Amino acid sequence: MNRVRPLWRTLIDALAFLVLFVVILLTLQLSGVVDVAPGNVVVIDGDSLREGNTEIRLYGIDAPEYRQTCLDESKKDYPCGKRAAEALRSLIHSAEVKCVSLEKDRYGRSVSTCRVGAVEINREMVALGWAVAFIQYGADYVLVEKQARQAKRGLWAGQFEEPALYRQRQRSVNSDISQLGPLPPD
Repeated sequence: MNRVRPLWRTLIDALAFLVLFVVILLTLQLSGVVDVAPGNVVVIDGDSLREGNTEIRLYGIDAPEYRQTCLDESKKDYPCGKRAAEALRSLIHSAEVKCVSLEKDRYGRSVSTCRVGAVEINREMVALGWAVAFIQYGADYVLVEKQARQAKRGLWAGQFEEPALYRQRQRSVNSDISQLGPLPPD
């Protein structure tokens, strides 16, 4: 004998399925499996992006700070931090950027691996020589860095201070200045 299923039972099943789907989708987004930054991505520097209110730090790489300078092959100063940011900007070139968030850093930024189409931006920045492998957080790009160094691409064409050391030195200088106290009035 065929029994007809009541409509209310079908509606409850559909609602339960919809709630389960939403919970799974939210779980995936919160865990970082789905973190898509379409369009309007702003380059902060050579290893950081912003999409809306979300700051994204590119995983496993370290690029010069925006105001950092380096020496080119003829030992002349040049704005390597700005060049690294320009390199990242040209990789993105207003295309859709898709990022997978791996974690949040101590500043609340989404530490992510990002792509434009088939190009992994993190790896490409190291391959172009505008970022170094940040081995403190993973060895994913060490071989790519070695190849860029041997080919003297980007930063490797001249001399530069490792970005982490530059930041540390800047913090030290700023700390020394703040310990001097306020300047006396004129």
